Formats: sequence, C-alpha cells, structure tokens
Amino acid sequence: MNITSASSVAPRAVASQVKFSNNPQDVDALPNDTVSIPNVDPNNGKPISDSVALENKKGIFILGQMVGMKPDPNYKLTPNADGEFVYGDKDKNFNGANAYGAVSATVNKYNEVLGSIGAEKINWAFNKPQLKVSPETGEYPNAFYARQYEGLHFFHYKTTSTAASGEVASHETGHAILDARRPGFMEGSGAETGAFHEAFGDTTAMLMTLGNARAVDAIVAQTDGTGDLSTKRNMLSDMGEAFGHALGREGGIRTAKNEFVYADPATLPEQGDETHLGREVHDFSRLWSGAFYDVLDGISDANRAAGMTPQQALSAAGDEAWKLMVGQVELSPKASETTFHEMASNLLAADAQYNNGARAAVIKSVMVKRGLMDADAAPPTRQNGARLFNADPVKQEFTFGADAGQLAGVKMTATVDQPAFGLVGLQNSVTTEAEKGARLMAQDGNVLFTDKQNPDLGDFFRQDGTAYSAYVAPNAKGEREFHRVQIAF
Repeated sequence: MNITSASSVAPRAVASQVKFSNNPQDVDALPNDTVSIPNVDPNNGKPISDSVALENKKGIFILGQMVGMKPDPNYKLTPNADGEFVYGDKDKNFNGANAYGAVSATVNKYNEVLGSIGAEKINWAFNKPQLKVSPETGEYPNAFYARQYEGLHFFHYKTTSTAASGEVASHETGHAILDARRPGFMEGSGAETGAFHEAFGDTTAMLMTLGNARAVDAIVAQTDGTGDLSTKRNMLSDMGEAFGHALGREGGIRTAKNEFVYADPATLPEQGDETHLGREVHDFSRLWSGAFYDVLDGISDANRAAGMTPQQALSAAGDEAWKLMVGQVELSPKASETTFHEMASNLLAADAQYNNGARAAVIKSVMVKRGLMDADAAPPTRQNGARLFNADPVKQEFTFGADAGQLAGVKMTATVDQPAFGLVGLQNSVTTEAEKGARLMAQDGNVLFTDKQNPDLGDFFRQDGTAYSAYVAPNAKGEREFHRVQIAF
C-alpha cells in the first residue's frame, strides 16, 4: 500500500496510538509487555504506518530448501474488541503483533534520534515508503532482511518463532536501517563490513532493551542488584535466548560479554567458539558488539558513581548511547566497505560532535583494550559537521588476478568515497578490503557461481538451510561479475 497515492484515494483512518504485543527480549528471558505505536492505520488487520507495513509472505520450500517466496494476501491480525493488537504468546496473532510492534518501535526510535542530531529521517534503500514485516514466512532456523523483497522475514523453528522475539525483530530492523543510511555496506564484501552490519543489529537490539523499564529491572536483578554489566552474562549481553534454546544452546545465539581483541579476519578460521573469534560475519561481529557493550558498561558505571540508581544508570546509558551509535553511522563514509578501526574512530567522533565529548575517555579506553584504536590516537577533528569525504561516492571497477582461483578474471565494483581535504590512499583501502573479503568468501565456499544473469532467491539458499554470501554471474557482455547477495540474517 502506497500512502502517498493520488488524492482520489480515501485517506487512511490513522489512530493516534495503537497498542501492540511487545517483548523487547523473548518469553524465555522476559514476560511479555506492550508498546504503543503512533499514527497507525489498523487497515482491517494489516496495520500500516508511514514507515512500516504488515505484509506477510510465504516461503516456498522443496525438500527443506527455500526456493522462493509468494504473497500471502489472506494473512491478517484479528484486533481486540478495543481495536488494539495485544495477545497472549500462545495466540496465533501474537507473532505478527510482536514483530510489527518491535519493528515499528525501533524505526520510530531511530528516527527520533536522527531528528535530535539534525539528520533527515530514514528513507528505505529499496525506495518505497514502508518497510514490510512478514512474521509467518514458514519453517526455517533464521530471520532475515532482504532489500529486493523490501522487508523483514521471520520464521518458526522447533519451539519458537523469530517473530516472537522483539530482540530478533530489532536486530533485523537494524539491518534495514543501516542499509537505508549506508546502502554501500550491503554491497560490500569485506569481512569487517559484513560483521559490522551484524553487530549494528545486535547493538540496536541492546538499546531497544534498555528503553524498556521491565527489562532494565530484570537486568539489575540478573547482575545481583548492582546493574554492573561486567559481572555476568545477562539478557542485555545475550542475543536471542529463545532461538538459542531451540538450537540447543544454553544462552542466546551469541553474547556481547566477551574479551575478544582484534585480529585480521584473514588470519582466523571461518568459525570460532566461545573464546575464539572466527571470520564468519556473525562470529566476528561479537568483537564490535562486545566493545559497544563495554562502552555501555562504562557509561552506566559513571552514572552510578554520579549518584544514579542502577536502573537510572542503565536507562540513561542507553539514551546516551543512541546518540553515539546513530551519530557514528552519520559520520561514516558512504563507501561499500568499512572496518572496525574506522568505526571506532567514528564512535569517538560522534561523541565529540553530538555528546560534547562526554564519553571520550570511556570510548578510547575500550577501543584500545579491544585493539581497535591506538593508545596515542589523536582526538577527532570533525567539528561543526565537517566530513572527511565529499558528498558523492564513485564506482571503481577492478578485475581479480590469476592468483584468485575461481575468481580469476572476475570483475568487481566497489563504491569509493572521494576524499576531501587532500587525503590520499582511502580509495585503495576500500578496494583492498573488497578484494580480500571476496577471496575469503570464495575460500569458504560462500560464493555461488551461476550462468544466470539474474539469479532467483532460491538459488542463494543451500539444502542445509544456509545461504551464499555472494555470487558470480555473467553480465550483458558475457563478462563474469562478482555481486554481494543483498540479504542480511
């Protein structure tokens, strides 16, 4: 539904506030709650706002392999007698209400913070007004954002549904938001670029959790009444507890309470474990999520030292960290690659520009400990909106050499910012990251080689349920080209 349709179409019946089921975590971690979303049209059980629409799709599976998706026009929520969408977690409507409420709340909060730092609100990378939410897509052990399908897709798996977790929903919304603000990152192949995308989803989920009073109370209880995030794992540090349990894990699917220190992804195995990093993007993302978690911990510690209660300290840390995280992205280049070191610098710059430099010492201490910043790093100089890059990035094409194995002779295009202020060497760093990441993807068997110019969604999924990260396909001239799969899990 296009809400900017012609004036001959009757205006939508928008309610000032509509209440939805909401759990910023999941039922394995926290009792269910509700959230009120402004400016929603109930739309006969298919709620829609200016930025988010409930629009279910059904995955098409053959022998357990997803080969495509089709519209599900009959899916809708049955509203309560009072017109709200609040249900018990066993109700068939719960997953849809929880996913829609969590996605909408996350988008609205991000737009609120963008406004507070003088930035324009989100415009989706697929150039449509609404991000679509598909809460009942089928049986599959995951959830994902797909640019070409204009939205987020959630699935049942064993004892749970990823739509039943507000934490998972906020993580996937983070992918969509980052794709909107920096679409080049979804097209980048660098291991650190993909890992930052995953970590950004996790940190977005963390901050949404800290915005819920019940969750904050529970975190304080889990940390022995102190609110000290460094004491033990808790619902803030752990991602997707219910999904983790369905996968046979004691905690969530990963944790930000870790001690990882930077290593070049090319020197790491594809998969790590609880105490070792791997280069796979979800695995390597734990380094950045852990660093951000440490920054939250440091801010909260300072708040308690200033006289706040544990609950106040955590809530205030979340509010402050929103400005840091959003500002970090706004100060980042528009290239197709980034690195954790670059993002560490951007976080420090965001603190200087949007937070009066209040947390510079905390940020630098964490980033130095994590190997993401030099101890003698100069303070950020980006003031009054000054940027290191010109506004319009450019495309730069290159061809893999004969030593690239299956990628030899394949063409690749990277998006490169044009450096301002006479800076040099930045273009080469982007193409270097892109080429290194593509080689690692091929080495790990994560590149699909196909004769189709335009592969279908089903081509990207393997029979074991995993998906390729990139593909090589012929262009109109018959030249082989490397492309990232624009799906984020």
